[in-house]
Amino acid sequence: MGEHLDERGKIFWHEAFYEALQLELHEYKDLLKFDNEYRLSEEALRMDVLVIKKNKDVKIEKNIGSLFKGHNIFEYKSESDSFSHWDYNKILGYALLYSSFENVPLSDITISISLTRYPRELVKNLQKERGFKLHNLGDGIYHVDGDIVPIQILESKNLSPESNVFLRNLRSNLSTKEMLKTLQSYKEYKLLDDKNIYLDRLVKANADVFLEVMDMSESVKEIFLEGAERYGWLDDRFAEHSKQVAERIAKKFLLLGDSIEKVSEATGLPVEVVANLM
Repeated sequence: MGEHLDERGKIFWHEAFYEALQLELHEYKDLLKFDNEYRLSEEALRMDVLVIKKNKDVKIEKNIGSLFKGHNIFEYKSESDSFSHWDYNKILGYALLYSSFENVPLSDITISISLTRYPRELVKNLQKERGFKLHNLGDGIYHVDGDIVPIQILESKNLSPESNVFLRNLRSNLSTKEMLKTLQSYKEYKLLDDKNIYLDRLVKANADVFLEVMDMSESVKEIFLEGAERYGWLDDRFAEHSKQVAERIAKKFLLLGDSIEKVSEATGLPVEVVANLM
């Protein structure tokens, strides 16, 4: 799992955003087609996510999808990323290139920009320099009125805690309540497998809070242990984290009544180390 961190230890959230977006729109999974890092050309021009409506006549009622037309471009910036008017212009350029390359009319394209922090300087530029209006729809959703395609800005940390749990909580510094809610919601819509990128990033960025949630919820312990055993989630994780953290999780598994051998296999700790934790 170390490949999901850069040399400064920054977590790569983009793949998790792709999964989070599908979780948010799970009720429309048969009606939407999702493309991750859609290539606009053979050069290094890639949109973060492209969402295409399979049936143009279907209306998406979900709050983040009410703007949708046939072709919907998503740009994602993590909690450590800023977003300037230059970035805004780049995404607008993506829409124009996509329209040209794929022969899609601009009238059938929308842009959604998902940010953790409210882009004050961008908004000031859009309003004062370009004369656009921003409509606050509530719950962190803003529509830009006046540009060549419909554009919305999603301030993820202020999205609805009920309707948008996956995008809202795609960050570090979660509370135990937020973490528990996210894990419980995740269980409803996603089966555990070796490609649970969203879950991997979430736990990695909120390791201490995750441990607290394991104390609160037996079901979370069981879910995580099942995935750890089956897919080896913890093998690399404990190469990155301290032995102390590994032992804390092992103790919790032991309290569930799992055998020393089972806990050793799941956590990667030697059998003798696990035995000494009892």
